[in-house]
Amino acid sequence: MERGLSAEAVVAAWEAGLRCGPLDQALTLLWAGGQGKVAADLPLTERDRRLLELRTATFGPGLDCMATCPECGVEVELSLDAAMLAGALAGALAAPKGSAVRIGERDITLRPLTSRDLAAAQRVESAALPGFLRARLAPDSGPLAETEATALDAEIEAQAAAAETLCQLSCPDCGNKWREAFDIATHFWSEVEAAAFRTLGEVAELARAYGWSEPEVLALSPARRSIYLRLARDGS
Repeated sequence: MERGLSAEAVVAAWEAGLRCGPLDQALTLLWAGGQGKVAADLPLTERDRRLLELRTATFGPGLDCMATCPECGVEVELSLDAAMLAGALAGALAAPKGSAVRIGERDITLRPLTSRDLAAAQRVESAALPGFLRARLAPDSGPLAETEATALDAEIEAQAAAAETLCQLSCPDCGNKWREAFDIATHFWSEVEAAAFRTLGEVAELARAYGWSEPEVLALSPARRSIYLRLARDGS
């Protein structure tokens, strides 16, 4: 089983990703889990599967979420199961080096999207983006007719859509049903940020009570830290 993030790793990940965008925060979480060297080049489905595995080992298998009904605006609470999400991702996993897709009369190898591709695409104007992605993900395709380029663009869009985890939701107030994407990276980051704030608060409290340094407090197991906090609050 994947080892979860320690209290020290949670704080380190939060600090490293504090001023980063969502894409870099996802990679920062994997870095904190010891997978930083390969994270940027993983297919998005594999990246998210690893994030889900790391998150489950850190915080457990249940994911409590909120969604807003697009019809009436009511907030809908839902609890997702990590195993269910992992199964959805497993069904969409792509080969790291890509697979052949039929375009016109020939087969073209199309590499799956990675975080590095998304980062590079952020610097490209929208009008040039389809050609940029074709050249990046199918570099051996050679010259393409307009119909072939359109078909390849559709395959790339389908690949991007397959990397999303979609949940079927139902509004308890108005009965509306809709599908909404679940972003494990964003969810995991919000949990890490909240846990880092809690942990740093505990560090400050124990430092005041016992004069311990941050590394000394973070080295304590959660159970021992909880006991020391209770003793400090009781004045013992």
